Formats: sequence, structure tokens, C-alpha cells
Amino acid sequence: MKRQLILLAGCFLVCFATGCSSLPLKDRIDPDAEWTMVIESLDGDRADVTIRNSDGTATPVRKGNTLRYEGVGGKAIDLTITYSASKDVPGALEIASTVTNREEGWVVLSLETPTVKGLPTAEGDAFFMPTGTGWRLPLKAVAEAPGKGAKAPSPWKWNKAERIYSYGQDYPSLRCSMQWAALQGETGGWYFASHDTSFSWKNMTAVYRPETGEAAFRFCHHMTCFPGETVQVPSDLVYRYEGSWHKAADLYRTWFLQHREILEKPEWVRRNTGWLLAIMKQQNDEVIFPYSDLGGLLSDVAEERGIDVLGVFGRGIGGHDRFYPDYSSDPKLGGDQAFRDGISKAHERGRKVIVYTNGQLLDQEGTQFWPDTGRFITVVRKDGTLDYQKWHKYADAPARIHGMACQRSDTWRDIMLRLARQAKDLGADGLLYDQLATRRPMLCYSPDHGHTVPAIVYENDRNDNMDYVRREMAKIDPDFIVMTEGLVDAEMNVIGMFHGCSQAAGIPLETAFLKRFTDEASQQYYPELFRYTFPELVTTIRHPNPAHSRFSVNYGVAFGFRSELELRYAADRAYVEEGKIPVKADYGNVLSPPNLVYVEEAGDPDEAKAYTGKVLTFQKEHGDLLMEGRFLGGKGVQLDCASPFVLANAFASADGGKLGVLVWNVSGEAPATFTVTPEKGWELLETAAPEGEAVEGPLPARSLRLLIYGRGGR
Repeated sequence: MKRQLILLAGCFLVCFATGCSSLPLKDRIDPDAEWTMVIESLDGDRADVTIRNSDGTATPVRKGNTLRYEGVGGKAIDLTITYSASKDVPGALEIASTVTNREEGWVVLSLETPTVKGLPTAEGDAFFMPTGTGWRLPLKAVAEAPGKGAKAPSPWKWNKAERIYSYGQDYPSLRCSMQWAALQGETGGWYFASHDTSFSWKNMTAVYRPETGEAAFRFCHHMTCFPGETVQVPSDLVYRYEGSWHKAADLYRTWFLQHREILEKPEWVRRNTGWLLAIMKQQNDEVIFPYSDLGGLLSDVAEERGIDVLGVFGRGIGGHDRFYPDYSSDPKLGGDQAFRDGISKAHERGRKVIVYTNGQLLDQEGTQFWPDTGRFITVVRKDGTLDYQKWHKYADAPARIHGMACQRSDTWRDIMLRLARQAKDLGADGLLYDQLATRRPMLCYSPDHGHTVPAIVYENDRNDNMDYVRREMAKIDPDFIVMTEGLVDAEMNVIGMFHGCSQAAGIPLETAFLKRFTDEASQQYYPELFRYTFPELVTTIRHPNPAHSRFSVNYGVAFGFRSELELRYAADRAYVEEGKIPVKADYGNVLSPPNLVYVEEAGDPDEAKAYTGKVLTFQKEHGDLLMEGRFLGGKGVQLDCASPFVLANAFASADGGKLGVLVWNVSGEAPATFTVTPEKGWELLETAAPEGEAVEGPLPARSLRLLIYGRGGR
């Protein structure tokens, strides 16, 4: 029987037998297993204190597979760590921890649990990390320590003292969308997960030591454990599996569905092709689109490209990123009635309309809301100052300073509901609460928000607020949806459609994506990771540009995403209205202009528009597979092709009666001859392509082809 070894904290050795239902843990617990705790003074005069097991401040008492540390750090704080066989995943090791705080004047803020380390690796192994839609991090990119003066390959960090690379990310945030990761090898891998039903704040870090070829993974759980309290820390799991990373994804999905529902979405959401995001008025008061354009130019642009939804940003009197949370209709854009008429006419044109609201920003200048209310509901830092964000978009306008609304403030929750009702009153089909899946949790020290001091905010509170709004709005219109910016699995019980704006949740440059196929990049876009784990996901994929190239529109459809175009500046309007290709000078006063490489890749504006329309129409025509089908990626499908730049993703219909395999020749170099072999039981019914070209023979460069199978007797 094949055996694998893992080393916990250097000395904790556990033998895993393949297929074993329990773990032989007895007499294998090392009392020196490393952990780290951070505590903070409640009086504000003393700094944070970090306590490590290696400091030798407490000797554990062992009972079976449990270690109990009393008086850690010389304080009346106890820590219990229990190692056991997981009930969720037979054969997995589970590390459970409990913190008891009896130390007056101090609060426990975090616990980094014993690290799973010493994992053997081989050439070709890679970490699969839940960054946005997913990253693959090949270990060969960090096979050696960086040379003198050299930087660590992105996104890794190099610790010279410990001689390790690490890549850490806070969940939930724009950097981390799920509570699991995998270390994948040729025949199997390691599953790392926190089966945390509270979906609370934690850090997940992958580690690699190039000199020994050993990998590690660690969790750090954040909390507020006050004097007299006991906190059960979410458990960490590690499991050795056979096969591909899909096995790890299946484990997490099975657990997730036992503890959190996925929102049932209206049909219009499930079958929408994406949105045209338009900023009506900018931060410097420049009008880009009046409200009348909603039923006119903007509906024209969307219709010509097969886009179903209009995303209306910069809609309020202050323009984009000014005067929040005042979103009164702007007379410069036509006024309130013009706004209502514009939405109504867009509906007549067959478009749905989502209006913008920021889910956290409170402008500190320009409104009476800030001195009267905003400053009192803003997150307070430990030093008593107000947390803020600074947004500066134009050289000819000052920066805007915004307070960060505390998500545990009842006042702010009531404002969120009021803004949703305002959106519905205007005739909108949904509301976007910007940023509420991008910001990582933090601590608020306000004594006036009705929470403890300190309290973790931007954790479950933001999800609860949006869920409250969703439920209240469902009483008015069951098809009205709540959107947010970012991508986090914990919010899938609330969000109808995500605005995919997180790390690794945007469309990469074609040159960057192609490096995945040659295994050149140190960080590789791997959108299959989230899409396979949660095929119910409906999200746009960020594309802050006025044009789609063949690559960018193919990318969205190939992974079952919803497309996006963004019209934010006058030059973007000129592009879609007049066909005028923008140049850098057209964005002279813009501090963060679009990346015009995407526009250059699109080529001729008319050809780009036509191709986008054909592909998105094709996606909708085959929506039972490409939109509502279960995304399987490469699972169960064998692709044989001489070109390394051809990708095949499978989609199974909801009733299980059809299988679609979308084949994409990513490269623009040459046509590719390929063969697709699905699992037994499927029989080819038809082949289709978005451009109506021949569906046999080599697949042209930068083109798609869909093979549709039915159940057969093969």
C-alpha cells in the first residue's frame, strides 16, 4: 500500500495510507508543534503582543491527541489544539483549536494554527490558489532562491531569514474567493481547507522551501476573544487525494452545499450575456452620457454586440465617486424624469438596467450627510482616526476622500435599503453595491456602532446587510437582484450576479494567458478553479475597455462568464459612436487610463463589434450548455491536439442529457487539428460555431467550435 508522509511543525509525523478511513495519530503528537497568537491591550496604551510556541512560555499537557497550553505568553490565556480524523472528509487530518481568555485588559486577535509543512514535491507540481477565479502557481518558478538584488517571482514573497517563498491572502477579499487550495502533482495532490461554517476572516498562505523542495500551508484565524470568553477556532483540514485538482474542488463543494445555499437566480440573470458598463458623469463633473442615451446610444451599442444589460455608473448628482451616498438624479444629465424615461426605453429595447451604488464609501466633502451622519458611522481605527479611501481620477479635479461605512451600523444598513428602493422606483432591475466583495475584513474601534470594541467588520456583516436588502426587495419584485463588485463564495446566497473585479477575475492580455500553455508564467490564470467548484456562478469578467478583441470575448464564453465592455471616458464614447480609435493623448487628464493594448488587439472597430455580437449571440443560443450548464472544464474530456494552445471545456446540461465541449484555438498563429474524446456513453449529435463557418476540419486561429453530444450506447 502506497504511503505518503507529512510533517507538522517539523516533528509531528502522520502516516497516511491511501483509502484509510482513520488516521493513526496516537503517540505521534509533538508538543513543540508551532503556533502563533496575537493579543492586544484593551486600554490602548500597550502595543500588540505576538506569542509563539517556540518562545517556550507554556508547556503543553497532552491527553490523547489533544494538547493544552495554559498561561501562554505568561498571561491567563489557554490554548487547546486537538488533532483528529475529519468527519467531513474521511482520511483527512483535522486540526481544531480553542482559545480561552481569562486575562483582564487583553483581547486575542488571531491564532496561526500549527503549520502543515514538509510536504514532498516533484517537478511539475503547482499550488492552485483561490485568487479571484483562480491562479495556478508552478513551483518550478520558485525552484531557486532569488539572486542578489532580484525580486521574488510574482506573486511570491521571499523571506531571506527563513529561506522560504510564501504567498498569502486574506479571505474573504479580492485576493481570496474560497476557503480551500490545493498542491497538485502528477497523480494526486494535497487538499487544504478551512471548513468554517461562519465563513470568517482568515489568512491562507502557501509556502515553498526551494533548498529542500518541501512545501507547506498555513492558516491564521482572526477573532476577538475578550476576557471571560472562549472561542472555538474554525478547524483546518489537510487531505492527500488521488487524481486531479477536481477531487479537491468536489470535497469543498460538497461541504459548502451542506452549510450555505446558492441563490436561485431569475431566468433573465441566468441567460444574460453580460453588461455594458457606462459612467454617465465623471468625478470631474464631465458629462459622458445623458440619461437619454440609456434608451438611445447605449442600447444601440449593447444591442449591436449582443449585450443584454446596462450598468449605469456615475448616475448621481456628484458623478462617479463624488457626494456618496447622495445619488439624486442630476439635472445636467436630464433630471429625474429623463432618468426614468431612459430606463423605460432601454427596457423597450430589450435591455435590463442595473444602477450603481457604493456599498461603503461616504464622501467627506460636498454634502451635509458627512457632518450630520457619515462621520459617526465610519470605521474607527485603533488610534481613533477614521478609516478612509482616497480616489483621484482626474488631473483637473481634486481627490475625493471617503469614509468607510461600518457594516455593523444599523444606520448604514437602513441607507442601503433606501438606495435599493430608490433604484427600483427609477425602474431598475437591480442594484450594484460596489466593493462589498473586494475589501478584506478589518477591526473597528468605534464605541458608538453597537458592537464590541474592537469588532471585526466587513466579514459576515456585509453579507447580512445585502441579504436583508435582497429579502426586502423580493417582497416588491422577486426578479430584482443585488449585485456587488468582486467574487467571494460566501456571498453566493445573496448575489444575483457578480461584477468580476478582483485579482485574477479580469480578462488577461492574450500574451499573458498564452504563457499558461507553455508553463512560462509564475502566476497563471486558471478560471476553471472557481467555475468548476461553483458552476452556478453568474459573473461578468472585468474588461475596462470599450472594445472586445477576438481573444477577450472568446475568453469569457470559453469559461461560461458574462462579458463586459466599459465606456467611462469621452474617448470611449467616440470609439463606439464614431469608430474613432482612441490614443493615449485622448485620456490626457485621466490619471488611470484604459490599457489601449486591448483596443489595439481588437483591430477594426466594425469587425470587433460584429465578432462580439456573433459570439455572444452564439453563447445565448446554446445557453442550456454555455450559460446554465454545469461547467466541467477539462474533466471527463480528452483533447488530442498537436498545438499546445488549444483548450477544451465541457459543459453538461442541467438534465444531464447533453454534453457540450467548447474547443478554443487560443493562439492567433495557425489553424489546429484536434480530436475530442468524452467519457463513454456520449454520442456526437452536432457541431456548431459562432461565425457559421465550416464546422469540420482544422479550427481556425482565435476561433471557437462547440461539439454537442447526447446519451448514446457507446
